[in-house]
Amino acid sequence: MKKRILSMLLVTAMLLTMAGCGKDNAQDNAGGDEEKKEEVNESVKPKNATSLADKNFDTSYEPKKDEYKFYFSNKVVHAWYDAIEVGIKAAVEDMKEKGVTIDYEWYAPVEPDAVDQVNSVESAAGQGYDLIAIDVNQIETTQKAVDDAVDAGVKIALYASSDIPDSKRAFFVGNNDNYGDGAAIADAVCKKMQEEGKTEIAILSGTIGASSHEQRLEAFYDTIAKYPDIKVVDEQRDNDFVEKAIQITEAWLQANPNLGGILCNNMSNPIGACQAVKDAGKSGEIIIGGMDHDLRTLEYLKDGTLYIAQIQNCYDMGYKLIYNAVKTVDGEEVDEITDVGSTSAYKDDAQEYIDILFGDM
Repeated sequence: MKKRILSMLLVTAMLLTMAGCGKDNAQDNAGGDEEKKEEVNESVKPKNATSLADKNFDTSYEPKKDEYKFYFSNKVVHAWYDAIEVGIKAAVEDMKEKGVTIDYEWYAPVEPDAVDQVNSVESAAGQGYDLIAIDVNQIETTQKAVDDAVDAGVKIALYASSDIPDSKRAFFVGNNDNYGDGAAIADAVCKKMQEEGKTEIAILSGTIGASSHEQRLEAFYDTIAKYPDIKVVDEQRDNDFVEKAIQITEAWLQANPNLGGILCNNMSNPIGACQAVKDAGKSGEIIIGGMDHDLRTLEYLKDGTLYIAQIQNCYDMGYKLIYNAVKTVDGEEVDEITDVGSTSAYKDDAQEYIDILFGDM
């Protein structure tokens, strides 16, 4: 267990990349103009003394092979995955101490593309990987590729943001309640708006078709419906671009002088919304709620520009994925669904999360 706790300390090392170098006005999907495609097997050393990881997770399993090769297909090049890769690298290091080598390829397109994901899975299925893990872009598009690969004898797992429970996948590791996350954000924002007599709300709705975004969006509308005095004045897609979220929010501020709240359903759009609102000198006047743990998001939470952040446990998504993948390849039984959950964070929680995730900054 001490070994497990030590590996949890890796959070800061990779999450530093999420702070970004001058990305406030750039595409948060930025990874250059090339698709991010890399094979990783380097050593990572712990830098921080705390983490959000599950310290009760059983790491006693002894693998049956000396080497495993995995393929990860992500929805898009995005800093959010860096936090998942922290957990992956921690598990890889733990396996190394057991005398086991884990090689993996990390793939994502520069822009969200469900067809590209299917093509990547189909290509990887013939390349001898022990297991392919997918963060599903669009359920309807990806399910057939999952089932076809399994029928061809390839082990498939799903992870991160979207499960397809009626597919033939071996297991899912991730946050299994995107709707609940959306409801938590919307309820908190609407209650605060109601307290302050605000009635107009707008929605930044992420990438069309992305399962996690659509589930949160559905929850936004269902929750707002419980507050009859609050009306949606506009909804627009930012497609995971911070710059686009800034532009949309700036336009809203001009067109809707009584705007009282903004709901954000991915990791990029609360950064854009908060930047636009803060630049307009309206921090705290417009109640903003959004997803996740980017350093900029947490700084906006700390200064009161962001009212609520719903923070997912990305570390455990990666760490537990590796252990479950190894056991699945070995023919061992694993839980069909491993739900890592999320937490609602407010202003008073912001510094704690900054210290946990970005302590060395």
